[in-house]
Amino acid sequence: QRYTTDEGKEYFHNAVTNKTQWERPSEEVGSNAMDTADVFTYKPSAADLEDQLPRASSRAQDLDDIFASGSNDLVSLTDAPSGNMSASSSSTASEDGGFAAGFAAGAAAAAAGRGEAVPQGGVAGFSSWLLMMAQSLFDVSTDDVVRRLKLIVPYPAPDGSAAEELRARPDFYGPFWVATTAVLFLAATGNFARLIESPHPSLFKADYSLVPLAASIIYGGLIAVPLLARVSVFFTDEEVANIDFKKIVCVCGYGLAPAIPVSILCIIPVGFLRWLFVMGGLALSLLFLKSNLLQEISVKVRWLQLTLLASPVLLQVLVFFVYRVR
Repeated sequence: QRYTTDEGKEYFHNAVTNKTQWERPSEEVGSNAMDTADVFTYKPSAADLEDQLPRASSRAQDLDDIFASGSNDLVSLTDAPSGNMSASSSSTASEDGGFAAGFAAGAAAAAAGRGEAVPQGGVAGFSSWLLMMAQSLFDVSTDDVVRRLKLIVPYPAPDGSAAEELRARPDFYGPFWVATTAVLFLAATGNFARLIESPHPSLFKADYSLVPLAASIIYGGLIAVPLLARVSVFFTDEEVANIDFKKIVCVCGYGLAPAIPVSILCIIPVGFLRWLFVMGGLALSLLFLKSNLLQEISVKVRWLQLTLLASPVLLQVLVFFVYRVR
């Protein structure tokens, strides 16, 4: 450190060595002194050495005991282990079980990432199956639904690829919306047609019972037709795999589409025209059933075949004629 006297003469003081001098000290001397002062050297005492000796000997004895108690028996890789497990063995097995569970979970996650099916059980397995089933039945685009609806119209000629796709990959998305729209239109146009025919429109009251009636016939029919087919198969020797119940629901649902424009045309207050519209819509529906469902039903039991053919037809007839009468 540099200092000056009252007369202005400079001198130097080293705080580490507590040395004062007139000459400027060299940098090497100062740095070496600082480095030496900052280094701490541990010098154990005799008491510290005596305290560490028992600990070292105790650890060596523990190692000797471990190796001395070890068994020289060979371990078989094929035979099941025998004997009782000690507390330490149980702890080790518990740790191994945790590791195995973690490994199994990791393997399952890896398999799921590769797209492989991972078998599950219980509620989780049922939920996964239900999700996969719903995804397969509702995984269609709007263009797919429109192409399938065009199959109902005989002119122009239906698209063959759309028909093949309908047979190979039936869906519930289109039938659900067709059925829901039909319920609303049948109930609404039925009340509107009555309003037009009413001699006193100001006194007219809407019949809201048409909504549950239409819903019961349409939704109930879409459930009853495949259910009747399944019960009928149960009483025969026919293989369940020979009948595509999803396709039955799909074709019957799309077959209800002509009821929507027919309900609009039936607002016209002319009796024979209404019957003409109803019969025309029913003919389109039955033609669609014949082309996409009835021709492909092939079972050995005669009465089962008649049941599978008649139940979809009766559903369409019931919807159109109940609407016309009501």
